[in-house]
Amino acid sequence: MTPFLQQVASAYIHNELPQLADYCFVFPNKRSGVFFRHYLSLEAQGQPFIMPEIGTIAEVTNRFSALTEAPRLDQLFILYNEYRELSDDVVDFDQFIFWGEMLLNDFNDVNLYLVDPHKLFVNLKRFREVSSNYLTEEQVEIINRYWGERFVHTSPDQFWNHLHEEAPTSLENKFLKLWEVLDTLFERFNKRLLDNGMATRGMFARNAVNYLSKAAGTKLPYKRYIFVGFNVLTLAEIKIFEKLQARGAADFYWDMASPSFRDEGNRAAFFMRRNVDCFPSRYDLNELYPEKPSFPEIHITGVPTAFGQTKAAGLQLSEWISDGSISNPANAIDTAVVLPDESLFIPMIHAVPAEITALNVTMGFPLKSTSISSLMSAIVSMHLRASRSRNEWSYFYEDLRAVLTHPLLQAMDPEGCNALLRLMLDRRLYMVPASKIAETSPALAFIFTPVRDTNEVEEVHTYFFDLIEGLRAFTATRKELKIENYFLDTYLVELENLRAACARWSITMRDKTFIELLQRTISSVSVRFTGEPLAGLQVMGVLETRALDFDKLIMLSMNEHVFPHKQYTRSFIPDTLRRSYGMATTELQESIFAYSFYRLISRASKVRLCYDARTLSGKNSEISRYIAQLLYLFPECRIEHDLASFTTHPTEEEAIVVEKSPEIMEKLREFTPPGRRTLSATAINDYINCPLSFYLKRICRLDLDEDVMDYMDSGTYGSILHEVAERLYKELRGDRDEVKITEEILDSFIRDEVRMDGIITELINEKYNRMPEGDRTPLVGESLVLGKVMKHFLILMFRREKEIAPFDFIDGEHKVEGTMKISDNLTVNILQFIDRIDRVYPGGRYGEGLGLLRIVDYKTGSDKTDFSDMDDLFNPETDHRRKAILQLMFYCNAYAGKIKYDGAIMPQIYSFKTLSTTGLRPLSYQKEDFTDYRVINHLFMERFRATVGEMFDPNVPFTQAVDDSACKFCGFKPICRKH
Repeated sequence: MTPFLQQVASAYIHNELPQLADYCFVFPNKRSGVFFRHYLSLEAQGQPFIMPEIGTIAEVTNRFSALTEAPRLDQLFILYNEYRELSDDVVDFDQFIFWGEMLLNDFNDVNLYLVDPHKLFVNLKRFREVSSNYLTEEQVEIINRYWGERFVHTSPDQFWNHLHEEAPTSLENKFLKLWEVLDTLFERFNKRLLDNGMATRGMFARNAVNYLSKAAGTKLPYKRYIFVGFNVLTLAEIKIFEKLQARGAADFYWDMASPSFRDEGNRAAFFMRRNVDCFPSRYDLNELYPEKPSFPEIHITGVPTAFGQTKAAGLQLSEWISDGSISNPANAIDTAVVLPDESLFIPMIHAVPAEITALNVTMGFPLKSTSISSLMSAIVSMHLRASRSRNEWSYFYEDLRAVLTHPLLQAMDPEGCNALLRLMLDRRLYMVPASKIAETSPALAFIFTPVRDTNEVEEVHTYFFDLIEGLRAFTATRKELKIENYFLDTYLVELENLRAACARWSITMRDKTFIELLQRTISSVSVRFTGEPLAGLQVMGVLETRALDFDKLIMLSMNEHVFPHKQYTRSFIPDTLRRSYGMATTELQESIFAYSFYRLISRASKVRLCYDARTLSGKNSEISRYIAQLLYLFPECRIEHDLASFTTHPTEEEAIVVEKSPEIMEKLREFTPPGRRTLSATAINDYINCPLSFYLKRICRLDLDEDVMDYMDSGTYGSILHEVAERLYKELRGDRDEVKITEEILDSFIRDEVRMDGIITELINEKYNRMPEGDRTPLVGESLVLGKVMKHFLILMFRREKEIAPFDFIDGEHKVEGTMKISDNLTVNILQFIDRIDRVYPGGRYGEGLGLLRIVDYKTGSDKTDFSDMDDLFNPETDHRRKAILQLMFYCNAYAGKIKYDGAIMPQIYSFKTLSTTGLRPLSYQKEDFTDYRVINHLFMERFRATVGEMFDPNVPFTQAVDDSACKFCGFKPICRKH
């Protein structure tokens, strides 16, 4: 079907070619004007002519005055200044900004719909004195003619009667207080703009109406204004059309090609029929092109993901290329992809087939979706949460990490970024001083310059200006970062506009408003790409399609609340009053979307509509009302409706198996003499839990970066706790081999809280607060609380140990290093640190005999102290495998081997969690006290040697854990992907 704009161009080329220079063609947007210029040249077929003026309705109305359009920020600042002078309830700009935007929209609508503000913004006290004829006779006549029977002429009483006149609620009081100044505020706001030579779009429209009403005898800039492709009109546009029509200087063309427009109940055509009746066309396009409109071939597809729709669109484009529907993929100008959801822009670009080499993007790319915006957001968050202590500014580690891991900074200074990340991890810095950042990574110092006063416009502007210039200096040197450099240029322009507006109107900001206003401004800016609009596949938003036609059309996101978009009318003018004065309501917006959809598919030959077919709760999974209308109201449509599915072949989860290659066996031999690597009890437990984890951690030496935590983990807590006890005992022992511990000594430990507090403070500062060794800076906050908890448990332990005193303390954190023979062919290197070795005297007979050696392991967790067989120690599928008991048995064997001792050794667990309830109970083996490791050592060593032998067996690969509980806290889960 011939495009609508080409029909209009043909009518004027064939009928009024010599007069075109005196005419002005007016369109809803610039893009339709570009295509119209193309069609004029096409229809002229080489005939010489002077190109007419082509513009948008906004450009035409602006020319009726010498004013300039006020930038949005200037409007907001002017409105705020005027409000401050009117209201006794003066609010900061920070508070005003949130509803100032709503007032600007309302004031613009008042002008666009030619509403008398004195009658709209009437005071409640004066309401009953105001005549009920709140619309002029001319307005009533225009609205009735344009709306027809559908317009409900309601009364403002419906609004005012809802207010409690005698005793308004607090919310109503606030609303009325604002409403009482709106009339004067509207008048002063308009006057201030005019005094500065500026106007809003609504003011331009009202001014154009006034000009045309008063200047009947004056000469117009053009002999004729031809309005093409409009839909729902504001009252100002209607008046402009009428005034020009009355002077014989107007012509109108309406696109009514869709068969859906014949349906009386279709909202899409309601206003269009009024337009055609009120503003007829000079030339009958149907006579030029006698084509009966019909629905095209429509293919509706449900896709169970949002991004999957872009893949379906890409496949459809490939199919059209293959069957010749797109005859020239290098210039598919007659094909369009419409994206109601702009978030699908990037995936759609990547889904376009390689054969299509030219794209024309008209919707603009939101700056908030760029990598530069994400970096700026991270930097803003970092500064907003920065704190100052002792004249030093510091940044929170989470904010700093978000900035340092950004790809742009990693490209700028990878060594500096990684050094800072490592510094935070090694020293566990929650707040990182700016001076330390500058010292570690000088190249990034300009990013981490403190903003000392976030309320000071000039300081914030200077920081962001230097920041953007610093980033641009880097991106300008990298060809692959050209697009980022372009985004930074756009960001810089918006920054300068904001600062200039603040300076012009002397706006004082508080509570970090300038930063937030900058972010808000950026979030509404779209980056416009330059290109040839008349070449390539057209990728556009819904409103960019106005008056344009395409032969092949793909529309995505055809779901309710996406298309049509769910409307939230943010306005201080209640809906009742809007209807009373003929102002825009949600119904008008719905009519615009409905018309856009049906008009767009009217001249296409092939249409593909995709929607998200997921049925998840809370998702926009309902099909668009327009799809439902096509399916059920228009049986003549040639529709195919299907559901796309992903072709998957479920397979059993493939296990990860690492065979012991010669290279891996060579690494394993490093754990045997004369190699220098060693095995510990922890390593053996790791292997039993998960051989694959053992391989990655012990063989490959993969270092799992631990996160900086703002709390003390159990490992650090336990390490500090038993080191305090070790230091107290070792200081008492001195250089001797052992020391006798009596009840009196334990009482002295308990009484000397100052000494214990000092040791606890040193160790918490060193191991948790990452301060130098020996630092006794007083603990605060969480550290102080944890220190008190530790002291409580230590005192409890000393009291319990009085029950077994006297005993001999031999050593703490005792190092056992050497070799252990596993078999005739295998000897391994071992290294152990035993928490504590002492000698107790059961029955209290101190000094009689040699006593009983104990190997003690401190535990702050919930380790089990009972077992019944070796499976409890070695079987990875056993519930709560007794890892601590296996560790103690290993200690006993290693220590006995070191001192050549074949006597009894008692393995003992000090469980701090149960000290107050169960005391220092021995381990339990088959429900009997376990006081001598030798009782089961032959069974233990048999399983132990088998386990270590398997570890070194070249025929046994490293496999994943058989028990899922081993995966719960494993850092290798992203690699393993088990379950």
